[in-house]
Amino acid sequence: MNPATSTISQISSPESSTKRSPPWLPLELISLILTELWEAQQTLAERSESLMNITLVNRTWLALFVRVTSRSVHISNPTSAEAFLRLLPERTLMQGVSDLLTAEASKVANQMCRSITFHVDGSVSPVSDPVANRTPATQVYSPSDAASTAVSTVLYMVTVLDQLPNLRHITIEYKDWGYDDIFDQLRVQTFPPQVTHLSVNYSFTTPALAPLLIYLKSLYRRQDSSRIRIPNVRHLSLSSVPAEFIVDMLQACPNVETLEVTDPARLDALAPLPPSVRTLVLRHPAVPISRSQMMSWTLFTALEGGLFARDVKSRIIIRSGTPDPVAFVELRRSCRRFNAEILYERDDILS
Repeated sequence: MNPATSTISQISSPESSTKRSPPWLPLELISLILTELWEAQQTLAERSESLMNITLVNRTWLALFVRVTSRSVHISNPTSAEAFLRLLPERTLMQGVSDLLTAEASKVANQMCRSITFHVDGSVSPVSDPVANRTPATQVYSPSDAASTAVSTVLYMVTVLDQLPNLRHITIEYKDWGYDDIFDQLRVQTFPPQVTHLSVNYSFTTPALAPLLIYLKSLYRRQDSSRIRIPNVRHLSLSSVPAEFIVDMLQACPNVETLEVTDPARLDALAPLPPSVRTLVLRHPAVPISRSQMMSWTLFTALEGGLFARDVKSRIIIRSGTPDPVAFVELRRSCRRFNAEILYERDDILS
């Protein structure tokens, strides 16, 4: 028998076909899947589990996932903050790291990083009692807590060492935490100058804490933010915060052009906005907006009080489920009187 014919028959035989490798996926598709998974809303436990499981699939997935996690960094505790700081090139050189893997990871992290999300979780307790037995509580103020000071530590090191040139977005996710801490973390006067987007979000884990949230909002008093200046931030996004908190953050970020507020109320307390603000985004994600909710914004009163500078064309964008159509038309007419345009963008994604 001809050797070539024998080889062909072996390749095409049923026995050999059963030994073929599984269907091959393009690397671009795998990278897209990993990006969607990593950027989806997850609890800290789910994110840690995803990180551990994906890195164990194979070397290809590990290499792709390193790039995904380097582009969108999540810092969930002081340990992960220190691990991330060790990847900064200046720190790597100072520590005398010589292995190729660490050097390459340091290079990827420095060039790829576009956003950093800090998770400051007051619901995580060091006690050993089961979660079910714990009494719901909130960290009102804890200046020495390692979880919150990790924020200022990372921002300080990134700024002083002049690293992460492509970093553009900082997000701080507070869970079961008071409102004063953010001003202490930013007071160190070292905020990366390349960052243009800042998001500060608050959430509370159990319905039992809902009354406490209302109380904390009523208790909030204006902070002395005169020593905080973050002139490079152009887009400021705030969630579940009192109006006075928004005013303080705008004072700290005087050049904001787009202000985004989730679950807004009492917009008249914001008037006048800094002259740089041209776009106001009001978010009620994934829920229809009733007339009473829209009236609670006190938008007309805010416009009368000079919410926007008169000499600029301003925009108000409502991102929510379906708004009350009659109330929306009334708001649009009111906005025209003050040289402001109101737009609606559907938002069905829960925060």
